[in-house]
Amino acid sequence: MKRRKVLAVLLAAAAMVSAFAGCSGNGGSTVETAGITENTPEVVKTSENKDLTPLGKYDEPITITTAKVSMANPHFPEGKSSSDNVTLDWLKEKLNIDVDILWEADGGEYTNKLSLAIASGEIPDMIWIGNNDYNLLKTLVDNDMLADLTDAYENCAGDYMKATHASFEGKNLEPLTFDGKLMAIPGASLGYAHDVLWIRKDWLDKLGLEEPRTLEDIQNIAREFIAKDPGENGEGNTIGIALDAVRPVGGYGTYAGLEPIFNMMDAWPRQWMEDENGKVYYGSTSEKMKEGLQVVSDMYAEGLLDKSFVVRTNPGEVSALINSNQVGMYFGPWWTAFERQDLAKEHPEAEWVAVNAPLDENGKFKHMEPSPTANFLCVRKGYEHPEAIIKMLNLENDMARGYMEGGTEAMKPYKDAGTNWVAQYPTGDINIEYYDIVPKTGHYIAEYLKDDTFQGDDTTTEQDRTSWRYAREYAESKDVNSAGWGEYYARYIGSTILDAPESVGVPSAFYYTTKSSQDYKADLDKLEDEMYLKIITGEETVDYFDEFVETWGVLGGDILTQEVQEIVDSQK
Repeated sequence: MKRRKVLAVLLAAAAMVSAFAGCSGNGGSTVETAGITENTPEVVKTSENKDLTPLGKYDEPITITTAKVSMANPHFPEGKSSSDNVTLDWLKEKLNIDVDILWEADGGEYTNKLSLAIASGEIPDMIWIGNNDYNLLKTLVDNDMLADLTDAYENCAGDYMKATHASFEGKNLEPLTFDGKLMAIPGASLGYAHDVLWIRKDWLDKLGLEEPRTLEDIQNIAREFIAKDPGENGEGNTIGIALDAVRPVGGYGTYAGLEPIFNMMDAWPRQWMEDENGKVYYGSTSEKMKEGLQVVSDMYAEGLLDKSFVVRTNPGEVSALINSNQVGMYFGPWWTAFERQDLAKEHPEAEWVAVNAPLDENGKFKHMEPSPTANFLCVRKGYEHPEAIIKMLNLENDMARGYMEGGTEAMKPYKDAGTNWVAQYPTGDINIEYYDIVPKTGHYIAEYLKDDTFQGDDTTTEQDRTSWRYAREYAESKDVNSAGWGEYYARYIGSTILDAPESVGVPSAFYYTTKSSQDYKADLDKLEDEMYLKIITGEETVDYFDEFVETWGVLGGDILTQEVQEIVDSQK
């Protein structure tokens, strides 16, 4: 109940900010301090007040220690690095914050070093944790090693941060709230990156076919593409539906997977789900999965799926196959359209359309909802200024979006160099963004295509408008070499359907790891991957699924299920 109470308070505040955000004139943080764009007339006078405002500058310098995930090719301007760059300069100049990076390590090694730091009690002041290491966050909380950020968030989170968090309707704050206390700040995992069906529209038109709605429609179109060869590839060289060998049945937003077929049947692969009685189960072990596997195995046997998919194991092979002009359909997120421009350059006639299909018997396109978080930022208990991490996030966001005077100019050398912002920001990749930004962008492009005086809203940046202009340039010129090709197909064609009335997202009961995940998950994933390949290709009949379910439970799945059940129950 404490969890629900604090969330209600935080969400109420965020909702008020969201409702009145348009009054400020931009989407930045609201604070008055030298050199920062002013949104309100009130002047901050005392050190205490400045400490408790989104961008108030500390009277005396403060230092915050941290660790970072290193990147192989950050592309900094010459002479710059993760420990010497304009963001750190501005944090010092605008907020009087010095950042001391204690160590850097790549992904896996970062987790190992952080685990050792936790075990020794020697953790940095500011701690970044990825979604897959949620168990580490819980360990820190259970051992009373983290600062309570509830008041810091309420006082120092800027308007933009609170408004974006409100768009998640509490789902991003809930897993970070323990005993009524907010213990970490979430990085956004954007919504609407689920798979849709991508189809060669020019092939549909050439054969006089309608866009599909049902699974039967998809199967019939695949048959027509294969039999009639609209791409003129030669007999036996046209593939109905492309499929990835590494994960033909993935989780959320898999490239060239088969999840939409399973979701249509109320099967939820690789997701922790909860039944009507509150009992947690792993979606890949449900009886509905067995039914779905029979369907896709039959499709493979008929030749509707890529018969050679099992050998396409190298990164980029499926994309290259699609770009070879041999593939009629594939399931994938909106962003995969960016990769189709190479095909268009070789085959200018190639057109794609994104479709919400297959629909279920009620005319709904069911899909998984993503984790509401991508990562978390927390503070060591005992650090004197826990609010500092929120101020840092405010400044980084406002700089990047051009909400701060001089921010765009300061960031230009880094943009020109192609600097990865994750390497540049001391907070890492804590993204602050609206849950529905992807379909919203698609709809705004649609408006701009109709009226080029359309300006968007108070959160629209010049970078957004540049994307719109590129999309419009392609729509008018149809130049396949245009920078607007990807903007048009990905951000417009692929995005405007994502929040259509027939599209229904289904959330998981739990998105994270438990204390035993590191002991069992890798082996369980391998077991699951092998099961899919064997059944889809016909090496094993669908009855092999029952053996998989039993083995999965014995090899640790039952233990993970119990741990997830306990966490889910504790959050109610």
